[in-house]
Amino acid sequence: MAARPSALLIVAPDRNPQDLASRIGARLPGVDVRVWPEVGEPSDIAFALAWRAPEPLFDRLPNLRAVVSLGAGVDGLIDRNDLDGRVMIGRLSGARLAADMAAYLVATVVSRWRKLNRFEEQQRRAEWRPWAPARAPEVGLLGVGCMGRKAAEAFRALDIPVHGWTRSGQVPDSVGSERGRSGLERLASSCDVLINLLPLTRATRGLLDANLFSSMRRDSLLVNVGRGEHLVEDDLMEALNAGRPGHAVLDVFQHEPLPADHPFWRHPRVTVTPHCASLTSAEEAATLAAESYRRVMQGDPPLGQVDRERGY
Repeated sequence: MAARPSALLIVAPDRNPQDLASRIGARLPGVDVRVWPEVGEPSDIAFALAWRAPEPLFDRLPNLRAVVSLGAGVDGLIDRNDLDGRVMIGRLSGARLAADMAAYLVATVVSRWRKLNRFEEQQRRAEWRPWAPARAPEVGLLGVGCMGRKAAEAFRALDIPVHGWTRSGQVPDSVGSERGRSGLERLASSCDVLINLLPLTRATRGLLDANLFSSMRRDSLLVNVGRGEHLVEDDLMEALNAGRPGHAVLDVFQHEPLPADHPFWRHPRVTVTPHCASLTSAEEAATLAAESYRRVMQGDPPLGQVDRERGY
């Protein structure tokens, strides 16, 4: 009797996953852990961890049961031509990932609110000029899932007012709630900071556009840590020149790495960070991947199972 397919394949063309493979192997003794492009016998593979996997690939694995994204985003797996409906989709989104995102967002907002760069400038001039802001900024979160909820907790701990917008309208009790296009515009007009944490779906692609920017407060701050495709880049360039928003902090882009000749690099009202707001550590990824693998092999859904219709 043939052995049941149980191999685990890691597919991450732009990364070196050997360390991750070793850590997963240590947590799953006896499991055949393979690293693409060394696929081996395709029919052995039952589970795949993927990040920017080449296409086609998955339809060549006849016994594949689940594909799990190595990060929180799954837009690279939804609507693939080589991934049919029988294959479950999941993601690795652990507590550390959400905490790191919250730290990035709080640091970004507080630094600009308290104008910490002002003190660096004063130090260079040996100037003693105490200063403190009059009030805390109003923060609007687009997306209040795992990442958004952790960020909301962190802001609330500092008594920074937080409001949330989701398509479902489901937000924590401590967070003001908006939904729908009119709610999105109300949120943009009432907040000093607008943070995008939404998953990328057909409904959210291009959401950060000229119409939204025109609703934002003058000199407000836009932070995009969702996906580059959420943002209409040309609209943002024009909006920055009009002062709505007054500044943008961008961690994700339509093309990554961001091309050296892209105007965002040199725009005085744009801060660029290299898609590092929250990165899954090899240690956490290995633990989550091993647990997800065990679940799937027992006949259960993977961790962070994705609803294909909703796209997240």
